Amino acid sequence: MIQSEVNEIKKTLKFTDCSIQKLTGCYVDTEKNMHIMTNSQFLCLPEEEQHKYFELIKRGLSGKIGKNLLNISLDGEASKDKKKKLQEMVACELKDEGIMEDYFTAIRDNYSYVDNYYIMVIYGVYDVPGKTSDGITMDDASDEIYNFTLTLLCPMKPSKAGLTYNVKDNTLENAARTVLLEKPLNAFLYPAFTDRHMDIHNLLFYTKDANKIDEAFVDGLFGQRAPVTIKQQSESFTRAVSDIPTLTFDNAKNICTSVCERQIEAKEDEYKATMTKSEVVNILEASGLKEEDLNNFERVIEDNISEHGELVTSNIIERNNKLTVSTGVTEIVMPIDCTGGIEVQKINGKNCLVIEINDELTVNGMKINKFQ
Repeated sequence: MIQSEVNEIKKTLKFTDCSIQKLTGCYVDTEKNMHIMTNSQFLCLPEEEQHKYFELIKRGLSGKIGKNLLNISLDGEASKDKKKKLQEMVACELKDEGIMEDYFTAIRDNYSYVDNYYIMVIYGVYDVPGKTSDGITMDDASDEIYNFTLTLLCPMKPSKAGLTYNVKDNTLENAARTVLLEKPLNAFLYPAFTDRHMDIHNLLFYTKDANKIDEAFVDGLFGQRAPVTIKQQSESFTRAVSDIPTLTFDNAKNICTSVCERQIEAKEDEYKATMTKSEVVNILEASGLKEEDLNNFERVIEDNISEHGELVTSNIIERNNKLTVSTGVTEIVMPIDCTGGIEVQKINGKNCLVIEINDELTVNGMKINKFQ
């Protein structure tokens, strides 16, 4: 899925024109005991209660593709049975108690969260409007029906201790402590909504911590390797480039500039939000690196790209639109489009970082008026 497809589904998760039809859940305590809730008609809930659900549900689709939102393929023999069970859950519209209990059990057996948590599952139906060739939505023309489930894994935390005012007795007394549902740590949308169509071969996975994914959970529940995180992609790219023995300061500066330009293009064209390995290699070659220098780079980066063979453009370099130069003693950060006046020179036998300055130079706000 791409960002616009996520946003389209999120727009249906609201009080007006709501796509949510059913809701069910399971409370899992610290002893791993399951307490399954009955299936509810979502639109029959009180309005105030619905709004509280919306806050949690939308959180499960928050963030950006490639960061908090990650595509997971369900192709392959290891995912065959897992995918079938997910399809059965969608088909039964959360009504089959046996299917739901098996689903909750699979989550409980694979999820490593140690405290109390709540598994919330919604079932939705979205009448997908057609679009003209120039992207204009036709609300009165439907192409297909998108049936989906969204599962959210929400921690259960006790409310804070405190005092409350008793109106009847005109006294202050201890407030009763309750266990509250918090925002989800993980969520997954199935089927995916790819090219604005139901995609039973993929799902969208949400993680609150973009730098950490429970790999055993993803493998156990979906039969797939966990997606690559921001940190993994950024570190692997940096390590792979750093291992090139002929890398110069100018090479690195050119690489950062090219990646930044691609990031700017991605804001206009979301299909440029990812790059294939060959596209990354082309950037390195255009930055002055030779073909023989890139063999090791390709080997290192291979293990840290997505299952579709792509890197998320914004994940490659941590500080987008910035050039960070560190000498081990000091660090300089500057806008990427202002780096033309910085270079490395050998002065008196020492490697020095040289920055061109104009007539304006200040030190902690003090203007320098004389240059030696």
